[in-house]
Amino acid sequence: MADQLPNVPELLQTAVRSLGGAERTSQLTMASAVAHSIDTGEHLAVQAGTGTGKSLAYLVPSLRHAVESGRTVVVSTATIALQRQLVDRDLPRLADALKKPLGRRAEFAILKGRNNYLCMNKIHTGASEQPPEDELFDPFTVSRLGREVVRLTEWSSDTETGDRDELVPGVSDQAWRQVSVTSRECIGKNQCPVGEDCFAERARVEASKADVVVTNHALLAIDAITGIQILPDHDVVVIDEAHELVDRVTGVATADLTASSISAAARRCGKIAEEQDADRLEAAGEGWAGLLEELRPGRWEGLPDGAAPALAAIRDAAWSLRTAIGPAKPGMAAADPEAAAARNAALSSVDDVHDSAVRILTAFDEPDPAKRKDVVWLSSDEFRGSVRRSVRMAPLSVGGLLRSRLFAESTVVLT
Repeated sequence: MADQLPNVPELLQTAVRSLGGAERTSQLTMASAVAHSIDTGEHLAVQAGTGTGKSLAYLVPSLRHAVESGRTVVVSTATIALQRQLVDRDLPRLADALKKPLGRRAEFAILKGRNNYLCMNKIHTGASEQPPEDELFDPFTVSRLGREVVRLTEWSSDTETGDRDELVPGVSDQAWRQVSVTSRECIGKNQCPVGEDCFAERARVEASKADVVVTNHALLAIDAITGIQILPDHDVVVIDEAHELVDRVTGVATADLTASSISAAARRCGKIAEEQDADRLEAAGEGWAGLLEELRPGRWEGLPDGAAPALAAIRDAAWSLRTAIGPAKPGMAAADPEAAAARNAALSSVDDVHDSAVRILTAFDEPDPAKRKDVVWLSSDEFRGSVRRSVRMAPLSVGGLLRSRLFAESTVVLT
């Protein structure tokens, strides 16, 4: 098929003429460089100035490669605006323009993380979450939350994609959490009564059939560094808005531990486990809150006095609670989807608490600060007159992760 397809300069010329644009030398130069990178498997970093028309410069060789090889090309962006531009404008017009020379109309899709889509099972079962403890008795928060959830429920009957970004105007994060789940909270399409009608699963199916899949840096990072495959098999990744990549990957790899997150995990687990086990975690969270109140915000060079036993108490209580919940009973998800969803949500929250406590405890195992992998700090933020304190940890550098998990696996074009 390779001999039958026009080369990239010819395809670019066809596309530009069809779209009513003007040929630009810089655009052709970039398109040729991208094509060479894809053909040779060599990584490429290319800076395109204003007016280059760079989306066309990387999409044309990407579509050609996908049609020729049958392999998917992933295009990752940092912003929703660029994703929408690619999916709503650039790719549809380009697919039409190149249909004849490529022999067929190229397919494309957009794919986001699971929690960006409505969960119809959660809407149907009414398995909503409580607001954080400091918002439970705030009349404004509760009434606003109720209005937003009603609006989301009504929208669920009209939307074709369930994609949060298509809801205008948007809603608060707290409201969205009432109608969405993370990948760890999901009970799975084979167990869920919604099954293949799930918005997130439908998006994955569409992505699996696409020549080009548009995604965001955060999902690309999750797919690359966690070992959990979300994106379809691919051999080329084009990273637009590449200057944002490190920050987005760092964000994905950042964790935090707050008294409110510990309390929320205890409340969730208390609904399905022994009260005494949940109370133990709640007490550990209260101890953590008291400790943080005594400390100054800023970077930790080591564990402050009292932090090690407080973290050990959180770790052990979370692990005991998880053990108490135990494995899911066979057929539980099919028999009682609401209970299965609540169980997954509880396990997800207590796992996050446990893993964060362990990560902070082990962050300073390396005595040489220059060899440590994580940076740990205490942040303090004001929220409606109250102060929220959080211990956060992030990798000092994500370069190694990107090198071994992304650049070693695919041909990467950065622009």
